[in-house]
Amino acid sequence: MKKLFLFAFVFLAFCVAEVSAAHYLVGRVNNSLDGVLADGHVVVVWNPTYGISENVTDTIGPSGNSGTSNYYMVDCEALAHSCVVGDTLYAKVLNTGDNHNSENVSVNVTGAGYDVISSVLLNSPINVSSVLVDDSILTPLNQIDLVAASKRKVTCTSVMEDPEGGPVLNASARFFSSGSSYGSVDDNSTHYTNSSCFVNSSYSGNTSLVNCTFEVFYYANSGNWTCLTSAQDNLSMRGNSTDGTFINSLLSVGVQSKIDFGSVGTESVSNEKIVNVTNYGNVAINLSLYGYGQNPGDGLAMNCTTGNVTIGDERYNLTSSNPGLITGPQFDSNYQNLTGLYTVRKFDLNKKNNSFNATKPTYWRIKLHPVVTGNCSGSVVFGASSQGGV
Repeated sequence: MKKLFLFAFVFLAFCVAEVSAAHYLVGRVNNSLDGVLADGHVVVVWNPTYGISENVTDTIGPSGNSGTSNYYMVDCEALAHSCVVGDTLYAKVLNTGDNHNSENVSVNVTGAGYDVISSVLLNSPINVSSVLVDDSILTPLNQIDLVAASKRKVTCTSVMEDPEGGPVLNASARFFSSGSSYGSVDDNSTHYTNSSCFVNSSYSGNTSLVNCTFEVFYYANSGNWTCLTSAQDNLSMRGNSTDGTFINSLLSVGVQSKIDFGSVGTESVSNEKIVNVTNYGNVAINLSLYGYGQNPGDGLAMNCTTGNVTIGDERYNLTSSNPGLITGPQFDSNYQNLTGLYTVRKFDLNKKNNSFNATKPTYWRIKLHPVVTGNCSGSVVFGASSQGGV
């Protein structure tokens, strides 16, 4: 009964064609495998000799020329270069916004009143699932710990499936912070792109395992981040999905390995030495400082061949330089004394970004007393702190 109806319908279309000098092309579009109906989608027909920009279209289903679900009908005589017998024309379903289309299908124009185009399947986009973005430390899940002064490998893993069984192509991903967006430019603090993710097409049946890796710098912003992965099938239909993670705060500081005060006379104040401090974390820091001669808590700044330098006779200034020779009272008033206890000092050193290297100078001097001779050595411990400091 259905075949008879279709034959009657096509015959009717043929009769109209005879009256109006039309030549109809009739085709069927099957519903997609992911359950989207073909009806309502648009089919475009064109002659490749003149390009797809010269075309005729029809809407599939009852709202189109065919009046029948899953069918379309176009008059190729309506093309700017009217079709003639022997022409080869192409047709396909356009992606009009729901990420579904079809492959090209061809038909040869005959001398009959109409021609039937081969059926096509409404193509589904890639299905992306099971997205997980994390570093190599899987506990706790969805937290990323950066590496001081280095990079952390972050992997965005997803399972992708083409419902039609085709290959997963052009897999890519973008990893970006809450203050950024998918379309932002790459920035080591806020946004990363991988345009050539690894695709394991033999993962399972029609599914592929896709790994997108990023080398995330130590100064990437702390906070919520998103990984959006996407890929396309052989008809250029894309699918995408996202997963969120959290980049933890990283407190880290770097300094030069040694403060060399050189030769210092007894009862003299040394020359000022500059120690550059670099923030190797991803948040602004203050400095924690303490010192010792041989062992933590020994009350010394340096242990010497003869005598010792007490902890209060090594001093620093975290904000300004006082160059040149100075007196003992100037030493006491312009510099803060080192202590043997963990002390947080206000330093306000921001994290690195594309235009800021996150390095600031500190200024140091030492004072010797008459009982001190020979070589002296001690330790100053620099630390990064998120506390306010004094």
